[in-house]
Amino acid sequence: MTTPTALDTLDRHWAVKVVTPEDRAAAIQYGMSVLSRVCAGEPVTDLETLPEFVVPLAGAYVIAASEWLDFEGAASPSAILSSEQEERRAAHIEIGADRAFILTAALPVEPGERVAALYRTMLLAGLAQVGHKLTEFRAWVRAHEAILFPAAEDEHRWDLVLLRRVVELWTHVLRGAGPSGLSHAMELVASIREERPLREPEFLRGVDPVDETRMRFYLFTLFHLTEAATELLLFRLHGEPERVDNRLYSHFTLARDAAGGDPRLDASFDWLYEGARRVVAQRTAQLELLPDGSAN
Repeated sequence: MTTPTALDTLDRHWAVKVVTPEDRAAAIQYGMSVLSRVCAGEPVTDLETLPEFVVPLAGAYVIAASEWLDFEGAASPSAILSSEQEERRAAHIEIGADRAFILTAALPVEPGERVAALYRTMLLAGLAQVGHKLTEFRAWVRAHEAILFPAAEDEHRWDLVLLRRVVELWTHVLRGAGPSGLSHAMELVASIREERPLREPEFLRGVDPVDETRMRFYLFTLFHLTEAATELLLFRLHGEPERVDNRLYSHFTLARDAAGGDPRLDASFDWLYEGARRVVAQRTAQLELLPDGSAN
């Protein structure tokens, strides 16, 4: 009997099976055609009508592959997996990330839904790192940069300013394993750390009391996403801190708890964390090739 491939297993998942094999193939073909245009620098505003099954299938592959991520199990720094388990897990999450990225990146980015677009960017950043789609992700960000990261922000909306900076930060720290090209990421971290102690209390004073608790949890979530990205940035630059996996896991656990199952953020957490683990592994492999004392 032939052993099913990782894609076969994902395609048998209940969420994916809702879409017929024919519609799945058509959706992937559509997504790849959109990505080809994006990578070629062609306009993405005049695309044909989005096939109705692309949106549910994109979410279905995220769900199916996320079960293999298993944040509280296999993804935990304390988990001990055999080589075979590691290989099976990697195969399933990589092909799942590939499919989810192709479909999610093909969805239109509406100017009036910027917050949703920023959340999607975080998800795509993690999917791209795990699914080997970093080149396509860079092209996607360039294509939508005017909407995602406009030149001017409403400075009274600290919640939006912070979200923008956190998302932009993650797009930089997940782009590969080497320490080069991270100056803007350092600037983003510095700006958040410098401005947050003053701007956050001021912003919260203007929030409706009914929404204050929710907003505090939301800002707490963004704070720990910032701290996790900062840990990864420092590791890419200096090979420190030690046991960075544990520190990343702690920040993501706190961020997930504070988000309280917010569906806009939930999927992103697992993929950002897995992407961060990949960068740590790649950077660690680089450090092991360096002579003693030359990591910095």
